[in-house]
Amino acid sequence: MRKIYLVVVTMLVLCSCSTDKDVLDIENESIELAAKSSSDNVKLLRAWTSNSSSPVRRRYVRRFAVKVKNIAFQKEVAIHHLTNDGVWVDIPLVFQQSIANDEEVWIGEVTPETESYADQFVVKYKVNGQTYWDNNNGANYSMLVNMGAYLAPNIELSVDTFYTRFYGNNFNINVDARRNYGAPGTIEVVYTTDGWVTTKRAALSYQRYFRVGYAHYIQSPNQFDIDKWETSVSVDSNIDTIEYAVVYTVNDQEYWDNNHGKNYTITKQN
Repeated sequence: MRKIYLVVVTMLVLCSCSTDKDVLDIENESIELAAKSSSDNVKLLRAWTSNSSSPVRRRYVRRFAVKVKNIAFQKEVAIHHLTNDGVWVDIPLVFQQSIANDEEVWIGEVTPETESYADQFVVKYKVNGQTYWDNNNGANYSMLVNMGAYLAPNIELSVDTFYTRFYGNNFNINVDARRNYGAPGTIEVVYTTDGWVTTKRAALSYQRYFRVGYAHYIQSPNQFDIDKWETSVSVDSNIDTIEYAVVYTVNDQEYWDNNHGKNYTITKQN
């Protein structure tokens, strides 16, 4: 009996040591990533987390948009993300568009059916044999499940193109905006259906709760002081394409999201 007891104790000690080592490895990599110098060559623009599960399907969503300097044509851009298994993995991003100052926007998303990802992540940019990081100035980025939007500190509002839709005669516009705790602000969509010969405006409404799945909601403001705003406008049935931008007016100051100077274009979905 004493031999059996010793074997059990030994196994428990070994398992405990292994677990402690795994935790230490995770902590060490997190510390190493936080210690890296953030580079101006790569910046996180926005991120999104939500639980859009339903009774028949589970779906945990994480979306990212990143800005990089166009140092060379061949490049790799990824979100380096911690998983709940304690492993750091890359979520590859893909090129979306070129913007001013010889920069590019890269985007990507993951939609696992289990809550696979932990809260920590950083941005990784590999080009010309060099690796550049955005690790939130040494703090690493952190987003829990169902948190909604994170916007970079210099971004006051951002069109959520995933929830912006054009069906039939209805144009539904969805925006994330940084909360101002002083004077109340207003957000409008400025749009055209005739190539900017004429323009129209429509005010968006603040959404205290925004539904993202079955019994799952994003609360405004979230932990990053980001609010949801939304509206729907009707257009003539013969209109197939709308060009638009959004403007946030607060304290006599205007902040625009016009898709980096290119404006947004949306086509009717059948």
